[in-house]
Amino acid sequence: MIYRYLLLVAFLAITATSARASAEADYQAAREAIQKGKIERFSQIAAKFPADHALTGYIRYWELKHRKAPEPALRAYIDQYPDSHLSNRLRLDLAREYGRRDDWSAFLTIYAVIVAPDQELRCFELSARQAIGAPPTQAAADSAGIELWRTARDLPSSCDAPFTSLSQRGLLTLEDRLARLRLALDDGNLRLARELDARLPSEARMTANALTLAQSKPESLIAAAAAPRAQREAALYALTQIAKTSPEQAAELWLRHQEKYSPAERDYGWGQIGMQAARRHDTRALDWFGRAENVTSELQTTWKIRAALRAGQWSEVNRGIDAMPETLRNEAVWRYWKARALKALNATYPANVLFAKLSREIHYYGLLAEEELPTKLEARALDYKVTPNDLNQAESHPGLRRALLLRKLGDHGNAVEEWNWALRGMTDRALLAAAELARRDNWYDRAIATADRTREEHDFDLRYIAPYRDLASAYARQNELDEAWIYGLMRQESRFIEHAKSRVGAQGLMQIMPATAKWISSKMGLEKNAHAGVGKPETNIRFGTFYLKHVYDSLGQSPVLATAGYNAGPGRARRWQAETALEGAIYVESIPFYETREYVKKVLANAMFYRKLFGGVAPPLKERLGVIPPHPNAQRVTRRDDAAPSLVEARN
Repeated sequence: MIYRYLLLVAFLAITATSARASAEADYQAAREAIQKGKIERFSQIAAKFPADHALTGYIRYWELKHRKAPEPALRAYIDQYPDSHLSNRLRLDLAREYGRRDDWSAFLTIYAVIVAPDQELRCFELSARQAIGAPPTQAAADSAGIELWRTARDLPSSCDAPFTSLSQRGLLTLEDRLARLRLALDDGNLRLARELDARLPSEARMTANALTLAQSKPESLIAAAAAPRAQREAALYALTQIAKTSPEQAAELWLRHQEKYSPAERDYGWGQIGMQAARRHDTRALDWFGRAENVTSELQTTWKIRAALRAGQWSEVNRGIDAMPETLRNEAVWRYWKARALKALNATYPANVLFAKLSREIHYYGLLAEEELPTKLEARALDYKVTPNDLNQAESHPGLRRALLLRKLGDHGNAVEEWNWALRGMTDRALLAAAELARRDNWYDRAIATADRTREEHDFDLRYIAPYRDLASAYARQNELDEAWIYGLMRQESRFIEHAKSRVGAQGLMQIMPATAKWISSKMGLEKNAHAGVGKPETNIRFGTFYLKHVYDSLGQSPVLATAGYNAGPGRARRWQAETALEGAIYVESIPFYETREYVKKVLANAMFYRKLFGGVAPPLKERLGVIPPHPNAQRVTRRDDAAPSLVEARN
């Protein structure tokens, strides 16, 4: 009897496994069919797909989208799968449809439950509230509309109606229009600038060839100082173009013609010259900034502070940060430099208060702040290890299970969306359990991203996972590099996605460009096509560590310069050196490329956390940053200096 029972159990298990495998194969076939437009094939699979399978929702969603199902069918799907990222997509579709036909009541009802509405829907929401007077107050809705307006980016057509309403009521003024025109010009969005200019009152518009002159004959445009306000914005844009290549020439030109412009325009012109000079590390930047009575642009303000840091003018750093808008002033970067400025000015107590608060945050500035304190505080955060019960709950979570299954079946896009959707509202412990689940499935980027979301309780083993340890350790020893630094770099480059490939072609764990791989292969004396396997972990780590060692040695064995050089090219890293020795943290803060600046901070902070996890001697971050030696010929780097290609040349 027992024997028959066991046979039955085994038979049922085999049958269930077979059915599951069959459904998974059908899912893959259905996905391929819908992608290739083989609708008859897709319909055949969909008709027999089990109604209770974890992925049935995807099959039904594709059916609805293909046949452009009517609203009742979409609503029925949403009711059947209420907590699904696919239902959220359908809510977005319905909301767009309601907005396009001005059905504002229906729009607001569904908009209220949409997760992460896009800009098109945000503008529809403004129209809805203007049309039916729904809360929040009209003043709040108008304020939100003006905030949306202030962007250098193109906005969807759904924004036209609320902006027209604001304009008709006198709330979107000529100054607001010109401010956006300036933002567009600053961003180089000339198409938008022309569009915005065309909508100005005729007396304020620039001439048809103004922006062409700004690039071909900028001096003549500036000298003319024509009356129309938009024409003057074009002249300021022309001044900026000159300043990008020669701040000195721009300053001489502006001195001759600034009196033809308003005080605010004069200030902005000097701010642009100062900002471009600061980006070029021209020591005259602060002098040019100083010619402006007021520097109001946030971008100009941040570069004025960076110029003051390089010049060691702590009073100017302190004043500049105090003058920032509150939201900008409260960013970690400026809280840290505010504290450093106070300390330099002998205001030790308020400096330590800022350092103490910042030291509890898990990032580059938190580490630096902790090192500035006279005595080390208690651990910045609780370290929590996932329990078996936590893991059981994660394993039984339908969304996480579905995401893992999608990943197994090669549907990586939906797998990531499903995973991220499942994380909403999770506690720290639930997040850590999910991160551990991802780690066990070798889904390293999701493990890191999930562990990074915790607020109070953390697991640094999950935040800073270390796969491929045998390869990294071996090549670290071979190249005499710090293993923690290599991991800090890999974590930032690829989040350990084995076959990661950037939009410009960088490949693998250490994101090596094809041209760089070929150069490395040649330098290592390998066979002709050895670089072809650079996407594979072993080759990628071997090549990446060799290149990092080359850059490290060529840049005086400075981790800061080498990290910057790995990202932007050794020649650039040299050009950013000052004519005198410079504190490493200040060098990093004044890197002109935003991507490289943030990259260096994250890589070196990562290296600190990895070193603590790996054990051994962990020098302070400030010591790792060190002092960057002077480079008196920084602006005249020879082509030989740039012989080693940048790994991300195309990114910058």
